Amino acid sequence: MITGKMKVTAVVPVYNEEKTIGNVLKVLTSSNQIGNILVVDDGSIDNTPKVLKKIKSKKLKIIKLKKNSGKGSAVRVATKKLKSDIILFIDSDLIGLKEEHIKKLLDPVINKNAAMVIGLRDKGNAFANMLMPYFPLTGGERAILAKVFMAIRKSPLIEGWGLESVMNDYCKKKKLNIAKVKLDGMDHIGLQTKKYGLMAFLKEIYDVILIKIKLFGVKYD
Repeated sequence: MITGKMKVTAVVPVYNEEKTIGNVLKVLTSSNQIGNILVVDDGSIDNTPKVLKKIKSKKLKIIKLKKNSGKGSAVRVATKKLKSDIILFIDSDLIGLKEEHIKKLLDPVINKNAAMVIGLRDKGNAFANMLMPYFPLTGGERAILAKVFMAIRKSPLIEGWGLESVMNDYCKKKKLNIAKVKLDGMDHIGLQTKKYGLMAFLKEIYDVILIKIKLFGVKYD
């Protein structure tokens, strides 16, 4: 689909999200703002592949990886031959995703007010929502100019949990405008409430901090 003469492709990395991926793709496939949807299944071992097979849409392309390689690596594979003007990144564990959220994410890029837009998830209480914009933003719901992301994807630091941190760092160092939009009524399950447990959540935090330290000395071409 060409939105305001700009082609939009949604990229959805998924790993063991059988409970939520169906509803996420239902919203994406029904959106008239999205022309193509690339789902990269990062070696899921639950019923995610079965759920994906049931979804019929001409927009949808599924890339199946044999082994889990991490979000950053999966996204790099999915975007290898991508031809688009805007990439819309959407996590697969979202709850409450709606068409209005897609529009909020895309509009600032389409209107050339931002090179990247970061969605602020609704944490369910006013205090948490008020603080969120002041913390390091690692949310996966983003719209970004494809030409900007194609430079970002070259960085080896996007692997593991580094994808969003590198995206933030690149845009800041290149002095590109970053917009933030609140996605009312939408949140995600999160590692700490999944079967992966508290240790997986703590490891994620550790990895994000480590990446941020490494980014201090990084310069981009």
